[in-house]
Amino acid sequence: MDIKDIKTIYKFLRDTDIVEFELEGKEGRVKIRRGSVSQASDAFAALAQSEPAGPAKVAAAEAPVVEKKSENIKVMTSPMVGTFYRAASPEAQPFVEVGTTIKSGQALCIIEAMKLMNEVESEFSGKIVSILVENGQPVEYGEPLFHVEVSK
Repeated sequence: MDIKDIKTIYKFLRDTDIVEFELEGKEGRVKIRRGSVSQASDAFAALAQSEPAGPAKVAAAEAPVVEKKSENIKVMTSPMVGTFYRAASPEAQPFVEVGTTIKSGQALCIIEAMKLMNEVESEFSGKIVSILVENGQPVEYGEPLFHVEVSK
Protein backbone atom coordinates (compact mmCIF):
# COMPACT_ATOMS: atom_id res chain seq x y z
CA MET A 1 0.00 0.00 0.00
CA ASP A 2 1.47 3.35 -0.94
CA ILE A 3 0.78 6.89 0.24
CA LYS A 4 -1.63 7.47 -2.68
CA ASP A 5 -3.87 4.63 -1.43
CA ILE A 6 -3.77 6.00 2.12
CA LYS A 7 -4.69 9.49 0.87
CA THR A 8 -7.67 8.04 -1.02
CA ILE A 9 -8.89 6.23 2.10
CA TYR A 10 -8.41 9.38 4.17
CA LYS A 11 -10.38 11.55 1.72
CA PHE A 12 -13.24 9.06 1.83
CA LEU A 13 -13.25 8.84 5.66
CA ARG A 14 -12.94 12.60 6.17
CA ASP A 15 -16.51 13.15 4.99
CA THR A 16 -18.08 10.33 7.03
CA ASP A 17 -18.94 9.66 10.66
CA ILE A 18 -16.62 6.64 10.72
CA VAL A 19 -14.40 6.85 13.80
CA GLU A 20 -12.16 3.83 13.17
CA PHE A 21 -11.03 2.11 9.98
CA GLU A 22 -8.64 -0.81 9.53
CA LEU A 23 -7.41 -2.43 6.32
CA GLU A 24 -5.02 -5.37 6.17
CA GLY A 25 -3.50 -6.87 3.05
CA LYS A 26 -0.36 -8.53 1.69
CA GLU A 27 1.56 -5.26 1.75
CA GLY A 28 0.72 -4.29 5.32
CA ARG A 29 -1.91 -2.89 7.62
CA VAL A 30 -3.37 0.60 7.95
CA LYS A 31 -5.49 1.57 10.93
CA ILE A 32 -7.01 5.04 11.21
CA ARG A 33 -8.75 6.03 14.43
CA ARG A 34 -9.91 9.51 15.22
CA GLY A 35 -11.43 11.27 18.18
CA SER A 36 -12.19 14.39 16.18
CA VAL A 37 -11.76 15.59 12.63
CA SER A 38 -8.87 17.93 13.55
CA GLN A 39 -6.90 15.15 15.29
CA ALA A 40 -7.30 12.87 12.28
CA SER A 41 -6.20 15.67 9.94
CA ASP A 42 -3.05 16.27 12.02
CA ALA A 43 -2.19 12.56 12.00
CA PHE A 44 -2.72 12.33 8.24
CA ALA A 45 -0.59 15.42 7.57
CA ALA A 46 2.30 13.85 9.49
CA LEU A 47 1.85 10.58 7.57
CA ALA A 48 1.81 12.37 4.21
CA GLN A 49 5.22 13.89 4.99
CA SER A 50 6.85 10.51 5.72
CA GLU A 51 7.40 7.64 3.35
CA PRO A 52 6.10 4.39 4.81
CA ALA A 53 8.62 1.56 4.72
CA GLY A 54 6.11 -1.05 5.75
CA PRO A 55 2.68 -1.38 7.32
CA ALA A 56 1.51 1.96 8.70
CA LYS A 57 -0.70 2.68 11.67
CA VAL A 58 -2.43 6.02 12.22
CA ALA A 59 -3.97 6.84 15.57
CA ALA A 60 -5.25 10.14 16.90
CA ALA A 61 -3.41 9.64 20.18
CA GLU A 62 0.02 9.71 18.53
CA ALA A 63 1.66 10.64 15.28
CA PRO A 64 1.66 7.87 12.67
CA VAL A 65 4.01 5.03 13.43
CA VAL A 66 5.49 2.72 10.84
CA GLU A 67 5.28 -0.76 12.34
CA LYS A 68 7.77 -3.45 11.50
CA LYS A 69 7.20 -7.05 12.41
CA SER A 70 9.74 -7.77 15.13
CA GLU A 71 10.24 -10.46 17.71
CA ASN A 72 11.28 -7.97 20.37
CA ILE A 73 8.09 -5.83 20.21
CA LYS A 74 5.86 -6.63 23.18
CA VAL A 75 2.32 -5.39 23.81
CA MET A 76 1.41 -3.89 27.19
CA THR A 77 -2.28 -4.55 27.86
CA SER A 78 -4.77 -3.08 30.29
CA PRO A 79 -4.93 -5.02 33.56
CA MET A 80 -8.51 -3.83 34.20
CA VAL A 81 -11.57 -2.07 32.84
CA GLY A 82 -11.51 1.69 33.36
CA THR A 83 -10.50 5.05 31.90
CA PHE A 84 -6.97 5.48 30.47
CA TYR A 85 -4.96 8.57 31.47
CA ARG A 86 -1.45 9.34 30.20
CA ALA A 87 -0.60 11.69 33.10
CA ALA A 88 -1.23 11.92 36.84
CA SER A 89 -3.29 15.10 36.37
CA PRO A 90 -4.51 17.24 33.45
CA GLU A 91 -1.68 19.76 34.04
CA ALA A 92 1.08 17.14 34.46
CA GLN A 93 3.38 15.85 31.74
CA PRO A 94 2.54 12.37 30.36
CA PHE A 95 4.33 9.48 32.06
CA VAL A 96 5.78 8.36 28.70
CA GLU A 97 5.91 9.47 25.06
CA VAL A 98 6.76 7.52 21.91
CA GLY A 99 10.52 6.96 22.03
CA THR A 100 10.78 7.06 25.83
CA THR A 101 13.18 4.49 27.29
CA ILE A 102 11.49 2.66 30.16
CA LYS A 103 12.50 0.28 32.93
CA SER A 104 10.59 -2.66 34.36
CA GLY A 105 8.26 -1.40 37.09
CA GLN A 106 8.12 2.18 35.74
CA ALA A 107 4.67 3.82 35.71
CA LEU A 108 3.34 4.15 32.13
CA CYS A 109 -0.19 5.43 32.68
CA ILE A 110 -3.13 5.51 35.08
CA ILE A 111 -6.36 3.60 34.72
CA GLU A 112 -9.24 4.98 36.76
CA ALA A 113 -11.62 2.28 37.96
CA MET A 114 -14.43 2.94 40.43
CA LYS A 115 -12.95 6.33 41.42
CA LEU A 116 -9.56 4.72 42.18
CA MET A 117 -6.46 5.77 40.25
CA ASN A 118 -4.37 2.68 39.44
CA GLU A 119 -0.85 3.14 38.07
CA VAL A 120 0.02 0.67 35.32
CA GLU A 121 3.67 -0.33 35.51
CA SER A 122 5.86 -1.69 32.75
CA GLU A 123 6.37 -5.44 32.72
CA PHE A 124 9.73 -5.11 30.96
CA SER A 125 12.50 -2.66 30.06
CA GLY A 126 12.74 -1.15 26.60
CA LYS A 127 11.50 1.73 24.47
CA ILE A 128 7.91 2.88 23.81
CA VAL A 129 7.22 2.30 20.09
CA SER A 130 3.57 3.37 20.02
CA ILE A 131 0.75 4.46 22.31
CA LEU A 132 -2.47 2.81 21.19
CA VAL A 133 -5.08 4.56 23.34
CA GLU A 134 -6.16 8.20 23.53
CA ASN A 135 -6.09 10.06 26.83
CA GLY A 136 -9.43 9.81 28.63
CA GLN A 137 -10.61 6.84 26.53
CA PRO A 138 -12.37 3.89 28.22
CA VAL A 139 -10.38 0.63 28.05
CA GLU A 140 -11.30 -3.00 28.51
CA TYR A 141 -9.39 -5.73 30.34
CA GLY A 142 -6.65 -7.05 28.03
CA GLU A 143 -6.92 -4.14 25.55
CA PRO A 144 -3.52 -3.23 24.04
CA LEU A 145 -2.19 0.07 25.44
CA PHE A 146 1.46 0.30 24.32
CA HIS A 147 3.92 -1.38 21.97
CA VAL A 148 7.32 -1.69 23.65
CA GLU A 149 10.57 -2.64 21.93
CA VAL A 150 12.14 -4.84 24.60
CA SER A 151 15.83 -4.34 25.33
CA LYS A 152 17.98 -7.46 25.27
